[in-house]
Amino acid sequence: MKKSILIIGAGPGLSQGVAEKFGDNGFNVSLISRNASKLAELKNSISEKGIEVNYLAADAGKSSELTKAITALISQSGGFDVVLYNAAVLKQKDILEESAEELISDFTVNVASALIAFQASYSTLKERKGVFLITGGGFGIHPNADYGSLSIGKAALRSLAYQLNERVKAEGIFAGLVSVAGLISSKSETHSPKILAEDFYQLYTERKDVEIFH
Repeated sequence: MKKSILIIGAGPGLSQGVAEKFGDNGFNVSLISRNASKLAELKNSISEKGIEVNYLAADAGKSSELTKAITALISQSGGFDVVLYNAAVLKQKDILEESAEELISDFTVNVASALIAFQASYSTLKERKGVFLITGGGFGIHPNADYGSLSIGKAALRSLAYQLNERVKAEGIFAGLVSVAGLISSKSETHSPKILAEDFYQLYTERKDVEIFH
């Protein structure tokens, strides 16, 4: 049975790097993000490398929509060995300018839906002794008031990763995150999608340390 990875919050940057890394190692790839036309473009780009790709459009800010898409892709693919939660509201905004409504809305995408994604894929990960990966951030350890909501989200997301791993490791599931402390760019010598994808693959293969700080 061929292995499969699901990437939530898929786009042409980090998640494409991860998709291609796992795809090069024999994985089929499934993608979820909000924009169907951009997903189609991403599928075509990844497929050019001989990787099998399918996708569904869903909004990570809507739990029922996300759960429905994950369930459908599990059915289509036969299950997942790896799930990566990469969705986030990336914005620069001073913490004193944030409203409760915005914080809650951002938190839904940045954190709560990561838990929803795990819950929706829990059965398939348990069956396959799989891995749940999260894209963390340096703000989770070193918060920045200029990125108030995102800093709160990354801190909570880091906590979630550790909690999930502690909760499900006895069931053969591993949960971990890569805390990215730098600007992701294809031209970066330290934080390109290709380089960071190696960290996610290391978490998958080693299943040892919950977190890689890069």
